[in-house]
Amino acid sequence: MSTAPTHKTPNHRPGTAELLVQLASELGNLLSRHVALAKLELGETARRTGLGVAQIAACAPLVLVGYAFLNAAAALALARWLPLAAAVALVGLLNVVVGSVGVALAARSFRRPELADSVMELERTVHALAPAPPSNGHSALEHRS
Repeated sequence: MSTAPTHKTPNHRPGTAELLVQLASELGNLLSRHVALAKLELGETARRTGLGVAQIAACAPLVLVGYAFLNAAAALALARWLPLAAAVALVGLLNVVVGSVGVALAARSFRRPELADSVMELERTVHALAPAPPSNGHSALEHRS
């Protein structure tokens, strides 16, 4: 939303106040577009996460029942060489170790979503708004002294 000059003359040069109003308006527009982009990216991430959780919830009971049967079969197979109680304890210990490693690896995947497009656009905006360095290697503030 740009503010048009109030004067219609062809040689009209906007004043400082008019330029500041236009700058504030354009910066507000730019900021609102950055926020809208971030909202879109977060919404897509939430949708994908929700679908993944629903799929896991639907399949988890089948996996758990099959896993229980496999553990029972492993304990019965080990009972040939160990007492049944020791075989069950060994299978249980193996499950705890492997499960702990799996949980630790899964927990690492829960990190903040990356807002790649938002970050890239924000960096482009900062770069575009940053003052260009003076050509002689001295800062603009040094010339004021």
